[in-house]
Amino acid sequence: MSSDAIAPTHLPVLSAAGALVADLPVEGTTPIWLDAATVICAVGRAEPDGSGRRQDLVAVDVPGGMVRPLTAVAPGELLGEPTWHATGGLAATLSREDPATGEWVSTQLVVAPAAAVSATLAGGAPLTPASFADVAPGCTWPAGPDWSPDGTRIAFSASRPCATTQSDGTPVLQMDVAIVTPPVPAGGAPGPVEWVTDDTAGSYDDGLNDGSPAFSPDGVWLAWARGHEDDWTKIVVKQLGTTGTPTVLLGEEHWFRWGLDW
Repeated sequence: MSSDAIAPTHLPVLSAAGALVADLPVEGTTPIWLDAATVICAVGRAEPDGSGRRQDLVAVDVPGGMVRPLTAVAPGELLGEPTWHATGGLAATLSREDPATGEWVSTQLVVAPAAAVSATLAGGAPLTPASFADVAPGCTWPAGPDWSPDGTRIAFSASRPCATTQSDGTPVLQMDVAIVTPPVPAGGAPGPVEWVTDDTAGSYDDGLNDGSPAFSPDGVWLAWARGHEDDWTKIVVKQLGTTGTPTVLLGEEHWFRWGLDW
């Protein structure tokens, strides 16, 4: 093996005490628990003919390691950042690229009904992008979705133009945190997007971004990462429905913090 070879990724499973339960040879990312014996993660692959890449979601049995396809996307479609709720369903980000050039085309925050996910896991056909509904239309680069504990709301981040403009006159894009209420039943119109942070008035420093939101177990609080470009990142928390400045929970201006979970 050459010194520059890249080792294959794997999926370690630990107990709450940190003991190794299984080390599964699954090249997946952003794993989440669907139930006590099933993990959902994203698996990417390139097309053999070089026409583009795709990224699907798979279900992995724990500790056996059997991998079952959960979705089937086309070249240039990438599903990622899954978050699951037993009644809310499966939320994820769906990005599309030009298969020929690899250039980004769009990203949506999408949700598939819980019943559709259960049907696939019971032996039905994998979900396609048509199985998912866009629940935050008009949002740019939605990322980091997290279900509320009651399965009625999704927190996420998205890029928005702030009051500052670049030298060419175009607005500077900065990430804000928002909450949306998906339609129930699926297929209806989603609720309005509620922006938890808002830099459209230019009150933040340029380069300040908010993302990776996480609901508290009671759904009353929301934590997220607040960072300034490549300089620092803090973890802040705010009680939802209140006004005022978020509380800095963990400061010390660490270079990078992300992927929060309460």
